Amino acid sequence: MNLSGPVISPRMHTMRWALAVLLLLVPVAGGGGLLGLTALDWSRDGRHVLFVDEGEVWVGLAPEGRDARRLTAGAATEWARFGPGNWLVYVTITEAGCALWRSDLDGERRLLLSQEDLDLRPDIVPRVDRIARPVVSPDGKSVAFVAYADGQCDLFLFALESRAVRRLTRTPGPEDTPDFSPDGRFLVFVGLWSTGPALSWDLYILDLEGDGIEQLTEDPFFDWCPRFSPDGEWIAFESTARGSSDIHVIRRDGRERTAFTFDAWRDAFPCWGPKGDEIGYGSLRPGGWLLLSAKTS
Repeated sequence: MNLSGPVISPRMHTMRWALAVLLLLVPVAGGGGLLGLTALDWSRDGRHVLFVDEGEVWVGLAPEGRDARRLTAGAATEWARFGPGNWLVYVTITEAGCALWRSDLDGERRLLLSQEDLDLRPDIVPRVDRIARPVVSPDGKSVAFVAYADGQCDLFLFALESRAVRRLTRTPGPEDTPDFSPDGRFLVFVGLWSTGPALSWDLYILDLEGDGIEQLTEDPFFDWCPRFSPDGEWIAFESTARGSSDIHVIRRDGRERTAFTFDAWRDAFPCWGPKGDEIGYGSLRPGGWLLLSAKTS
């Protein structure tokens, strides 16, 4: 499949986009948006949104993010994702190494996986520099993450009950920003692999039952942070295919790619509402990041 010259339209035949509405704006000193947004997610029950700003995790009420409160202090994290319930995961990096945490919505946390745990498994994850981008499976029994280990950046799966670590990929280039399909069988992610005429981040899908990898996009653009829709039929992601970064959507089989947002700003970090009828995202404006949402029908 070659999408190096896509026709990008702000509308689709099967999905009609409604006007974006303000989801959340947290004022900062000087007035404006968030200063350092690096992650955004919508809880699976639809009640909360979380975001990471300047290394700290915040949670507010969906959809407008009322009563946003900071869950961490000094976390120095860049990523967080909800599990199936009132909990979330994130990674911290300290002098002692990396650590994977589970937190409830009150900020009470417990350690899931430490640098020491990883160092004890050199057969699976040799010489770990860091782990990043954790994402929880739909059943809440495992966490996929990226690990920078032994000079490579690959995907791994951590089973919460057995504490087994499974290496998912050994690829020629790095992977990043994984997301589970609603049935838990597939991971969509981005890879920086030299498979086409230009080196760029493209979308891939990994079959966790068969270990096969399918390339979904192949173009010279920056494709980033893919997210499965709740029904598994669509994937939303950030792309520079139109020049500025927009949120794009594409069918699971690679058809009907289109721009969901169509503006002059960087739009990033898409997340689906639980019914699949709304997508939240961050938009970088002159005053900082705004969190917005738009209806899909």
